[in-house]
Amino acid sequence: MTTIRPATPVPPAHPPRLLAPLPPPPPSTSTPEELLAGADRLLGTSTTSTTGVWPRAVALLLRHALEETLRRYWQTRKPQLAHCPPHAQALCLESYADPDTARRWSATWACLSRACHYHGYELAPTQAELCAWRDDVERVIEALVPRVR
Repeated sequence: MTTIRPATPVPPAHPPRLLAPLPPPPPSTSTPEELLAGADRLLGTSTTSTTGVWPRAVALLLRHALEETLRRYWQTRKPQLAHCPPHAQALCLESYADPDTARRWSATWACLSRACHYHGYELAPTQAELCAWRDDVERVIEALVPRVR
């Protein structure tokens, strides 16, 4: 009768690597305020060359302003979170900022994300919707930017 001995663990071929700290995210070329100003310019002008395009362009600028505001907030408050996707950053926001600002950021971002994508069966966002979202973005910037500086 042959007895089978348990296998001995094999040491790994390479020692485990320690994770290096992540480099800082690349700086944006535009501040949230500049993105908001760009959205304001598009909201105030409508030409034949921008017909049908400007609502989604405004939504994209507003969403980018929200994301940039959040990235800058985390860069100074908790730099590890600046590397996470915006959704993960937003989930943490309620623990650091006031709950109203966190909810406003999430709700506005969700509306703008939906508005940024073309859906053949839906109309583009109206100017009234975009103006309301623009005001929400401005409130979020005002709530988070003073803490950054």
